[in-house]
Amino acid sequence: MTIIEPNKQREQSYQFVYIAALLFTFAVSYIYLYNLNVSLKYQISVKEKEVQRFESSNADLRNELYSMLDIRNLDEVIKKHNLVQDKNPSYVEHRGLAKR
Repeated sequence: MTIIEPNKQREQSYQFVYIAALLFTFAVSYIYLYNLNVSLKYQISVKEKEVQRFESSNADLRNELYSMLDIRNLDEVIKKHNLVQDKNPSYVEHRGLAKR
């Protein structure tokens, strides 16, 4: 005599569908997280390049500022702006500071 158990076959097919759906969900989640990771790495590299560009421009500006404030270039600045050296300079003093 043969006993047919159709309910067990249905349970096994439902389990297969659940496992397949779960694996598909994990695969889609992994791909999404991987794309987020790659995008973040790209944005970080772009920002690092921008920081390096700002650092180099900052170094150029500092070099220019130091060259302008250099004592050796003071004569050139005086000639450029037609400045005259004052022989008897008078200084402003604050009385509160002068009494100390």
